[in-house]
Amino acid sequence: MRIGFVIGAVCCSQVLAQIGAFSVPALLPALIAEWSLSKTEAGWVTGIFYAGYAISVPVLVTLTDRIDPKRIYLLGVAMITVAAAGFAWWADGFYSACIFRALWGGAVGPGPICPASKR
Repeated sequence: MRIGFVIGAVCCSQVLAQIGAFSVPALLPALIAEWSLSKTEAGWVTGIFYAGYAISVPVLVTLTDRIDPKRIYLLGVAMITVAAAGFAWWADGFYSACIFRALWGGAVGPGPICPASKR
């Protein structure tokens, strides 16, 4: 029973994290118009998410040898929440959008780490 709850909770958190992360590219035409972004800036807002992810994954996966993976995953979920809220409420142009998107990408890094692994 408990393992089923953990699996369900992890699946739900992953779905919610991915929906938020990948809805931004779908909203990009509206963001381009709202923030007067160039096509290059719009590409950076989208792509910096993956840069944050690529930087965070090697570090976070290595940390799972010393720290409980569940803690790292929960830290990632907390960071996703902060980054998503920041992007939704405070991003008002290119630079702030890039900061929140990079943080968001770095926070998604713990997703592939199985919270039920080890210990």
